[in-house]
Amino acid sequence: MPHTAALNQDPSPAAPSPRDPTTRRRAVGNLSLAFLCDQFALGIDGLASRDALLVMAINQANVILLTKDPDARRRYGGVDAAAPDVDRRPVSVSRIAASLNLPYETVRRRVHDLERRGVCHSLDGGVIVPEAYLTSPQYVASIMAAHERLRRFWTELAAAGLLEPLPEPAYETDEGAPVRAAVRILADYLLRSAEHLLPIAGDASSTVLLLGVLGLNTEVAPDPVAAATPVRRAVSMRELTERLGLPAETARRHAMELASRGRCARTRGGYIVTEESLAVPEWRTFFEVNQINVQRLFAGLAERGVVAAWAKA
Repeated sequence: MPHTAALNQDPSPAAPSPRDPTTRRRAVGNLSLAFLCDQFALGIDGLASRDALLVMAINQANVILLTKDPDARRRYGGVDAAAPDVDRRPVSVSRIAASLNLPYETVRRRVHDLERRGVCHSLDGGVIVPEAYLTSPQYVASIMAAHERLRRFWTELAAAGLLEPLPEPAYETDEGAPVRAAVRILADYLLRSAEHLLPIAGDASSTVLLLGVLGLNTEVAPDPVAAATPVRRAVSMRELTERLGLPAETARRHAMELASRGRCARTRGGYIVTEESLAVPEWRTFFEVNQINVQRLFAGLAERGVVAAWAKA
């Protein structure tokens, strides 16, 4: 098994870790916001961002018990090995609605539409994302793209010296990175991030939109530590709707609401999140929690053998 140090960096030498905790936290945060925006923009099989978030939350709830079983983790870690429907635990619409701070009727209506498209399936006790959808070529292409962006996120953080030492792998990965396992761990991070952004943005759609504004108007510098306060540019409504897959009227309404609450500013060039907007206690808390969650994300990936597989590739 690779030495722990090898799990914390790309094959190229890592930069020294920044000592100032505020600089470190903001550098991790800037890379994370760009990463989160890209992941929500990538989405799932062409679904709108809000629907992709629903599918992610349902699927994670379906397999939560399996992720605690080492044998199941081995069986269902590969890209071609989704857990069968019989092993999935249905989750109620009300629970999903509560977890995402969405109205029950909105979630019920969206789940019904997803059922018609074969993305979800209702059973006694709730709803599941079926194996047939999770092994479809379109879904597999989506998780492969998400996995590749995740690998690049690791490379960016490691090159900047922004990761703490990671644990040794507990699973062999001779056949390469277990993509499906990696994406399940990634989904936990995405949902935790959405949970901590919800109090700032107000609801799931506004959270996706706020991430879009932040991700698109933040120009991450080649050295994210030296430029912990990045250059920002306004992002147009057209850019937001095209990147995030939100209906124009939905995006406009939520952007105006965010601007009215001071979460972003509306300018002649579009919408922007200013440094003043990020100075409020809620954002400071987000950056603090995010740094912990990023380390937790990569510790989980290292334990599952994903980081070791990346380092060997």
